[in-house]
Amino acid sequence: MWRPLLTLSALVVSAPLLAIEVPQAPHLVVSGYAEQKTEPDMLTLNVAVSALDKQGLKAKQQVDTKVAAFFSQLEGLGIKRSDVEAGNLMVSPEYQYGENKKPVLLGYRAQRQLAVKLYQLDKLSPLMDTALKAGLESVSQIEYGLKSPQVIKEQARLNAVEDAKTKAESLAKAFGMKLGKVYSVEYRNASPITAYSRNMKVVQAMAMAAPAADMADNSYQQQQITVSDNIEAVFLLE
Repeated sequence: MWRPLLTLSALVVSAPLLAIEVPQAPHLVVSGYAEQKTEPDMLTLNVAVSALDKQGLKAKQQVDTKVAAFFSQLEGLGIKRSDVEAGNLMVSPEYQYGENKKPVLLGYRAQRQLAVKLYQLDKLSPLMDTALKAGLESVSQIEYGLKSPQVIKEQARLNAVEDAKTKAESLAKAFGMKLGKVYSVEYRNASPITAYSRNMKVVQAMAMAAPAADMADNSYQQQQITVSDNIEAVFLLE
């Protein structure tokens, strides 16, 4: 049998229609959505160090020396050893390939990746200088993020709830009805906080095209981080 209450629900519910429990009594289904923006308060600098030598052991030792020199200078920037994630050291043969020629062994390449967490963003440029001076040839990427992401996630969640309540009150009033209690709620996981990054090849290209003074101010300028959240709620109508 056709029931008018389902017609009212269909006006405001989004797919999937049956994803949330609804009552037999007159009701209203609404979705609440919110976005929260904030400035990043930390970053991760991804750097790599490598060395090529005829002997694998010597290549490894060269990498170890560069990494040790880098670590010894981090304390002066207020960076703890625990703020650095060091990947496994890998050693592999490196060949030179030519057309119609057998591969020629150039030596053995030792490589190691490092990820440095920085909580004082104004020290990014000195950190990069320190890495390069220590012989870490490749500064590949800068990833911006948050030290305490739960704070902004909670705010986005609460704002999504308020958005759902506001929509429900407005719709109930527009239909000449009184909004009752919440019958059920379906929470959809918040969108993950995406740590945006700056590719250093792009930054270097910008530096070639812009005056040095402008690059000093804008090369590593951080952007806002956005977190979104949404819920679906069923309200009884009176």
